[in-house]
Amino acid sequence: MSTSLLIGASVVLALSSGFKSEAQSSGGTPAVARDLHLRGDSWSIPKFELGNSKPKAGVFQQNLDHFGAHVGSDRGPTFSQRYWVNSDFVTNPATAPILFHICGESDAEQGYYLNDNTLEWAKALGAHVVYLEHRFYGQSLPFPDTSTTHLTSLTLPNVIEDLATFQIWLTQNKGWNGKWIAIGGSYSGTLSAIYRLRHPELVVGALAASAPLFSGLGLAEGTQSDVDDMSSIDPANSDRQWVWQACTSLGIWEADGPSIQSNTLYPSPWLCGQLFPQAPTYNSSAFDQSFAVPFLAKATAPASNVLFTYGTDDVWTKLGLVGHGKLAARINLLVIQGAGHHFDLNSPDSTDSAAVKAARQEFLTLARSWLNMTTTKSWNSPLY
Repeated sequence: MSTSLLIGASVVLALSSGFKSEAQSSGGTPAVARDLHLRGDSWSIPKFELGNSKPKAGVFQQNLDHFGAHVGSDRGPTFSQRYWVNSDFVTNPATAPILFHICGESDAEQGYYLNDNTLEWAKALGAHVVYLEHRFYGQSLPFPDTSTTHLTSLTLPNVIEDLATFQIWLTQNKGWNGKWIAIGGSYSGTLSAIYRLRHPELVVGALAASAPLFSGLGLAEGTQSDVDDMSSIDPANSDRQWVWQACTSLGIWEADGPSIQSNTLYPSPWLCGQLFPQAPTYNSSAFDQSFAVPFLAKATAPASNVLFTYGTDDVWTKLGLVGHGKLAARINLLVIQGAGHHFDLNSPDSTDSAAVKAARQEFLTLARSWLNMTTTKSWNSPLY
C-alpha cells in the first residue's frame, strides 16, 4: 500500500549546500546561478565520523560496455572502479544486511557520500555499508580523457549494470548471504530507485532522497560560456561528463538556485549540438515512461519497495514524484516540511528538525520490513 505523507513543522536548516552563482565561481557577470551538487562538484557538508568508523577501499575491474558485441563470449574491455566497504557495525558478516550507497556525479571521497546518515542506519541494522564510485568520475576513469568517442559508454543502462555486476561479484567474493538495500540522494537517488526497478532480485528496497525523475522540465539553458567551460576533455572537469549525461539521456541538468522558488534547467538542443554534434539527444517522454511512470499507479509493470523523500524547500522536488498522481501500491513518498536537498540523508546534526529525524526513522522502519520480505523476480521488460 502506497503512502504519501507530509511530516514536520516548517523549519529551514542552515546547511551549506555548495550553491553559488556563476559570478562567484568565475568572477564575471553571472549567466545563470547553479546548484553545483547536481553537476558533480563536492558539497561543503562537514565530514561525519561515527566513532572510529572507516571504510576499507578496493578496486573492481568493471565491464566497460555491458551491452557490447562481446557479451555472452567474454567480458571485453574493463576499467578500474573504486569501492569501499564499512563493516564496523556488523556482528555476523555472512548474514548481515548490506546498505548499498550509490555514489553520483563526483569523486566519491569528496562531498557527503562516505560520511552521511547511512552510517547511523547501518549501526541500527547491524549492516555492512558498500559504496561504489560512478564510472567516469573521481578515479573510476575508463579513459585518460573525456572525448566524445570515449563518453559513448557513459550511459544510464551501463551505470545501472555497473551496480549489478559489482554487487554480484562482491557478494560472492565476501561470502555474504544478507539482503541488500540501495541508498542514494539527488541523482544517485534517481539511480537507487531505478536500480530497485530494474533489479528487484538484487535489492529488496531503496531509498531515493530528493531524486529527480521527470526529464525536460523547467527552462532550457545553454550559453557560449557553457560551451567554453565544458569543451575541455580533461576528466578532472566533471562538468563535461555531467552535461554529456544530461544531453544524451537524462534531460536533467542544473538549477538557478537551491530553494523551491528557483528554476530547474535542462540543456538546450543548441548547447548539446555545440558540445556533442554527433551524439544522440535525450528524449524526455521516453525517459519519463521508462524511469518515472513505473513508480505510479498507472504503470503496467509497477515498481515496489522504494521510499522517495523530498523537501518543501528544495528546487529538485519539482522534478520528483510530488503532484504527479497516485503512486504504485508499494511506493512510499514523504514530503519533509522545511527541508532542503536530501536533508534526511545528510550527516546528522544538532540542528536537525523533528521532520528530518522522522523521515530517517521512517526509512529505518521500512528497511526492516523489506529485509523480512522474500526476493522478487528479476525485471522482465526487454526495454531499458
